[in-house]
Amino acid sequence: MKKLLVLAMVAFAFLACNQGAPVPSKDKKAAKAVTSQAFDLLGSDAATVDKALTDAGYVEVKESNMNGVVARVLKKVRKGIKAESKEQVVYIYNLPLDYEEMTEEESIAYVKGLLDKGECMYLVVVMYYNNKMTLLSTQVIAPLKDNINLLFTEVSDEEYKKMPEGISVAGEKMQQWVGSTVIGDEEKEYTDHAELVAAVAKAKAIEVNENAYSVTNVNLSSGAPEGIYYFNTWNNPTEEEQESDLEMNGFVSAIGSFTVAYMNDL
Repeated sequence: MKKLLVLAMVAFAFLACNQGAPVPSKDKKAAKAVTSQAFDLLGSDAATVDKALTDAGYVEVKESNMNGVVARVLKKVRKGIKAESKEQVVYIYNLPLDYEEMTEEESIAYVKGLLDKGECMYLVVVMYYNNKMTLLSTQVIAPLKDNINLLFTEVSDEEYKKMPEGISVAGEKMQQWVGSTVIGDEEKEYTDHAELVAAVAKAKAIEVNENAYSVTNVNLSSGAPEGIYYFNTWNNPTEEEQESDLEMNGFVSAIGSFTVAYMNDL
Protein backbone atom coordinates (compact mmCIF):
# COMPACT_ATOMS: atom_id res chain seq x y z
CA MET A 1 0.00 0.00 0.00
CA LYS A 2 2.80 2.44 0.91
CA LYS A 3 4.55 1.71 -2.39
CA LEU A 4 1.36 2.50 -4.31
CA LEU A 5 0.94 5.72 -2.35
CA VAL A 6 4.49 6.85 -3.17
CA LEU A 7 3.94 6.06 -6.85
CA ALA A 8 0.78 8.15 -6.83
CA MET A 9 2.64 11.04 -5.20
CA VAL A 10 5.41 10.80 -7.79
CA ALA A 11 2.83 10.87 -10.57
CA PHE A 12 1.33 14.01 -9.07
CA ALA A 13 4.74 15.66 -8.90
CA PHE A 14 5.45 14.68 -12.51
CA LEU A 15 2.24 16.29 -13.73
CA ALA A 16 2.92 19.43 -11.70
CA CYS A 17 6.48 19.72 -12.98
CA ASN A 18 5.25 19.40 -16.55
CA GLN A 19 3.40 22.66 -15.96
CA GLY A 20 6.66 24.13 -14.71
CA ALA A 21 7.55 26.71 -12.12
CA PRO A 22 5.62 29.97 -12.71
CA VAL A 23 8.65 32.16 -13.48
CA PRO A 24 10.06 33.43 -16.80
CA SER A 25 12.10 30.96 -18.88
CA LYS A 26 15.18 33.17 -18.57
CA ASP A 27 14.95 32.93 -14.78
CA LYS A 28 14.74 29.13 -15.01
CA LYS A 29 17.79 29.08 -17.27
CA ALA A 30 19.67 31.31 -14.84
CA ALA A 31 18.70 29.05 -11.93
CA LYS A 32 20.02 25.94 -13.70
CA ALA A 33 23.31 27.68 -14.46
CA VAL A 34 24.08 27.98 -10.74
CA THR A 35 22.49 24.75 -9.46
CA SER A 36 22.46 21.54 -11.54
CA GLN A 37 24.96 22.94 -14.06
CA ALA A 38 27.26 23.94 -11.20
CA PHE A 39 28.20 20.25 -10.90
CA ASP A 40 29.92 20.52 -14.28
CA LEU A 41 31.78 23.69 -13.20
CA LEU A 42 33.42 22.16 -10.12
CA GLY A 43 37.17 22.23 -10.66
CA SER A 44 36.90 24.79 -13.48
CA ASP A 45 39.04 27.93 -13.55
CA ALA A 46 37.65 31.40 -12.89
CA ALA A 47 37.47 32.36 -16.58
CA THR A 48 35.36 29.31 -17.43
CA VAL A 49 32.99 29.89 -14.51
CA ASP A 50 32.69 33.60 -15.27
CA LYS A 51 31.74 32.90 -18.88
CA ALA A 52 29.11 30.34 -17.88
CA LEU A 53 27.48 32.72 -15.39
CA THR A 54 27.77 35.76 -17.65
CA ASP A 55 26.15 33.87 -20.53
CA ALA A 56 23.24 33.05 -18.17
CA GLY A 57 22.72 36.74 -17.31
CA TYR A 58 24.80 37.15 -14.14
CA VAL A 59 26.97 40.17 -13.42
CA GLU A 60 29.95 40.21 -11.07
CA VAL A 61 29.65 42.79 -8.30
CA LYS A 62 32.03 44.23 -5.70
CA GLU A 63 30.95 43.64 -2.13
CA SER A 64 32.08 47.09 -1.03
CA ASN A 65 29.47 48.64 -3.34
CA MET A 66 26.47 46.57 -2.26
CA ASN A 67 23.40 48.33 -0.95
CA GLY A 68 21.60 47.21 2.19
CA VAL A 69 19.14 44.79 0.59
CA VAL A 70 21.79 42.92 -1.40
CA ALA A 71 24.22 42.87 1.53
CA ARG A 72 21.59 41.25 3.78
CA VAL A 73 20.89 38.58 1.20
CA LEU A 74 24.62 37.92 0.87
CA LYS A 75 24.82 37.20 4.60
CA LYS A 76 22.25 34.43 4.13
CA VAL A 77 24.24 32.94 1.26
CA ARG A 78 27.34 32.72 3.42
CA LYS A 79 25.62 31.11 6.38
CA GLY A 80 27.31 27.81 7.08
CA ILE A 81 30.04 28.26 4.44
CA LYS A 82 33.68 28.12 5.47
CA ALA A 83 35.87 30.56 3.59
CA GLU A 84 39.38 30.23 4.99
CA SER A 85 42.15 30.93 2.47
CA LYS A 86 39.82 30.96 -0.48
CA GLU A 87 38.98 33.58 -3.05
CA GLN A 88 35.32 34.56 -3.27
CA VAL A 89 33.54 36.18 -6.19
CA VAL A 90 29.97 37.49 -5.98
CA TYR A 91 27.48 37.58 -8.85
CA ILE A 92 23.96 38.97 -9.04
CA TYR A 93 21.08 38.26 -11.41
CA ASN A 94 18.24 40.69 -12.17
CA LEU A 95 19.79 43.71 -10.49
CA PRO A 96 19.94 46.99 -12.48
CA LEU A 97 23.25 48.53 -13.46
CA ASP A 98 22.58 51.61 -11.29
CA TYR A 99 22.01 49.56 -8.12
CA GLU A 100 25.04 51.20 -6.46
CA GLU A 101 23.27 54.56 -6.58
CA MET A 102 20.01 53.30 -5.08
CA THR A 103 18.88 54.31 -1.63
CA GLU A 104 17.56 51.61 0.71
CA GLU A 105 14.00 52.68 -0.12
CA GLU A 106 14.68 52.55 -3.87
CA SER A 107 16.27 49.11 -3.67
CA ILE A 108 13.32 47.74 -1.67
CA ALA A 109 10.92 49.20 -4.23
CA TYR A 110 12.94 47.61 -7.04
CA VAL A 111 12.88 44.13 -5.49
CA LYS A 112 9.16 44.44 -4.72
CA GLY A 113 8.48 45.50 -8.31
CA LEU A 114 10.52 42.57 -9.60
CA LEU A 115 8.51 40.11 -7.51
CA ASP A 116 5.22 41.74 -8.52
CA LYS A 117 6.17 41.04 -12.16
CA GLY A 118 6.71 37.39 -11.29
CA GLU A 119 10.49 37.49 -11.70
CA CYS A 120 13.32 36.22 -9.49
CA MET A 121 16.55 37.67 -8.12
CA TYR A 122 19.60 35.48 -7.47
CA LEU A 123 22.75 36.23 -5.52
CA VAL A 124 25.70 33.87 -5.98
CA VAL A 125 28.95 33.29 -4.11
CA VAL A 126 31.62 31.35 -6.00
CA MET A 127 34.64 30.09 -4.08
CA TYR A 128 37.99 29.15 -5.58
CA TYR A 129 41.12 27.46 -4.31
CA ASN A 130 44.22 27.70 -6.51
CA ASN A 131 41.98 29.16 -9.23
CA LYS A 132 39.72 26.09 -9.25
CA MET A 133 36.05 26.40 -8.30
CA THR A 134 35.33 24.39 -5.16
CA LEU A 135 31.90 25.74 -4.18
CA LEU A 136 28.98 27.67 -5.65
CA SER A 137 26.17 28.87 -3.39
CA THR A 138 23.04 30.68 -4.54
CA GLN A 139 20.34 32.58 -2.69
CA VAL A 140 17.03 32.75 -4.55
CA ILE A 141 14.34 35.37 -4.00
CA ALA A 142 11.19 34.25 -5.81
CA PRO A 143 7.62 35.59 -6.13
CA LEU A 144 4.86 34.08 -3.99
CA LYS A 145 2.86 32.61 -6.85
CA ASP A 146 0.84 29.41 -7.04
CA ASN A 147 3.17 26.44 -7.62
CA ILE A 148 6.31 28.49 -6.92
CA ASN A 149 7.56 25.46 -4.96
CA LEU A 150 8.13 23.83 -8.35
CA LEU A 151 11.18 26.08 -8.72
CA PHE A 152 12.69 24.09 -5.86
CA THR A 153 11.51 20.69 -7.05
CA GLU A 154 12.82 21.21 -10.59
CA VAL A 155 16.26 22.15 -9.27
CA SER A 156 16.22 19.33 -6.73
CA ASP A 157 15.30 16.72 -9.36
CA GLU A 158 18.11 17.78 -11.69
CA GLU A 159 20.70 17.91 -8.91
CA TYR A 160 19.69 14.52 -7.55
CA LYS A 161 20.22 12.99 -11.00
CA LYS A 162 23.61 14.73 -11.32
CA MET A 163 25.08 13.13 -8.22
CA PRO A 164 27.82 10.63 -9.14
CA GLU A 165 27.80 7.09 -7.84
CA GLY A 166 29.80 6.60 -4.68
CA ILE A 167 32.56 4.07 -4.27
CA SER A 168 31.88 0.83 -2.43
CA VAL A 169 33.41 0.14 0.97
CA ALA A 170 32.76 -3.24 2.60
CA GLY A 171 29.97 -3.78 0.10
CA GLU A 172 28.19 -0.48 0.83
CA LYS A 173 27.94 2.54 -1.44
CA MET A 174 29.49 5.66 0.09
CA GLN A 175 26.64 7.99 -0.75
CA GLN A 176 23.57 9.35 0.98
CA TRP A 177 20.58 11.61 0.48
CA VAL A 178 18.27 12.86 3.23
CA GLY A 179 15.55 15.49 3.36
CA SER A 180 12.98 17.03 5.68
CA THR A 181 9.92 19.26 5.56
CA VAL A 182 7.99 21.38 8.02
CA ILE A 183 4.36 22.12 7.19
CA GLY A 184 2.56 23.90 10.00
CA ASP A 185 3.47 22.03 13.18
CA GLU A 186 4.25 18.80 11.36
CA GLU A 187 7.87 17.85 10.76
CA LYS A 188 8.77 14.92 8.54
CA GLU A 189 12.04 13.32 7.49
CA TYR A 190 12.63 11.55 4.17
CA THR A 191 15.04 9.01 2.77
CA ASP A 192 13.17 8.78 -0.56
CA HIS A 193 13.86 11.74 -2.84
CA ALA A 194 10.76 11.24 -5.00
CA GLU A 195 8.56 11.28 -1.91
CA LEU A 196 10.03 14.60 -0.77
CA VAL A 197 9.59 16.18 -4.21
CA ALA A 198 5.96 15.07 -4.34
CA ALA A 199 5.27 16.54 -0.90
CA VAL A 200 6.87 19.88 -1.79
CA ALA A 201 5.07 20.08 -5.15
CA LYS A 202 1.62 19.82 -3.60
CA ALA A 203 2.33 22.09 -0.60
CA LYS A 204 2.07 25.84 -0.25
CA ALA A 205 3.64 27.24 2.93
CA ILE A 206 6.55 24.90 3.69
CA GLU A 207 10.13 24.67 4.91
CA VAL A 208 12.38 22.20 3.11
CA ASN A 209 15.91 20.94 3.71
CA GLU A 210 17.83 18.36 1.74
CA ASN A 211 21.44 17.32 1.50
CA ALA A 212 23.39 14.63 -0.28
CA TYR A 213 26.95 13.44 -0.61
CA SER A 214 28.80 10.96 -2.75
CA VAL A 215 32.33 9.78 -1.94
CA THR A 216 34.04 9.12 -5.27
CA ASN A 217 37.61 8.67 -4.02
CA VAL A 218 39.76 8.46 -0.90
CA ASN A 219 42.99 10.46 -0.79
CA LEU A 220 45.72 7.89 -0.22
CA SER A 221 48.04 10.44 1.39
CA SER A 222 45.62 11.97 3.91
CA GLY A 223 42.94 9.32 4.06
CA ALA A 224 40.34 12.06 3.55
CA PRO A 225 37.21 11.29 1.50
CA GLU A 226 36.76 13.14 -1.77
CA GLY A 227 33.56 13.68 -3.67
CA ILE A 228 30.59 15.98 -4.20
CA TYR A 229 28.12 17.41 -1.72
CA TYR A 230 25.03 19.52 -2.13
CA PHE A 231 22.60 21.04 0.33
CA ASN A 232 19.44 22.98 -0.38
CA THR A 233 16.84 24.85 1.63
CA TRP A 234 13.50 26.37 0.65
CA ASN A 235 10.99 28.46 2.54
CA ASN A 236 7.55 29.37 1.24
CA PRO A 237 6.43 31.49 4.21
CA THR A 238 3.26 31.18 6.23
CA GLU A 239 0.96 34.20 6.48
CA GLU A 240 2.48 35.03 9.87
CA GLU A 241 6.01 34.83 8.42
CA GLN A 242 4.93 37.01 5.49
CA GLU A 243 3.80 39.74 7.88
CA SER A 244 7.16 39.59 9.67
CA ASP A 245 9.11 39.64 6.38
CA LEU A 246 7.12 42.60 5.11
CA GLU A 247 7.87 44.57 8.26
CA MET A 248 11.56 43.64 8.23
CA ASN A 249 12.40 43.72 4.50
CA GLY A 250 9.62 45.70 2.87
CA PHE A 251 8.60 42.80 0.62
CA VAL A 252 7.60 39.14 0.86
CA SER A 253 8.94 36.24 -1.16
CA ALA A 254 9.83 32.59 -1.23
CA ILE A 255 13.51 32.10 -0.43
CA GLY A 256 15.78 29.27 -1.46
CA SER A 257 19.42 28.44 -0.92
CA PHE A 258 21.30 25.99 -3.16
CA THR A 259 24.93 24.95 -2.65
CA VAL A 260 27.11 22.58 -4.67
CA ALA A 261 30.67 21.81 -3.53
CA TYR A 262 33.54 19.42 -3.33
CA MET A 263 32.80 17.67 -0.04
CA ASN A 264 36.49 17.64 0.95
CA ASP A 265 36.50 21.45 0.82
CA LEU A 266 33.65 21.98 3.31
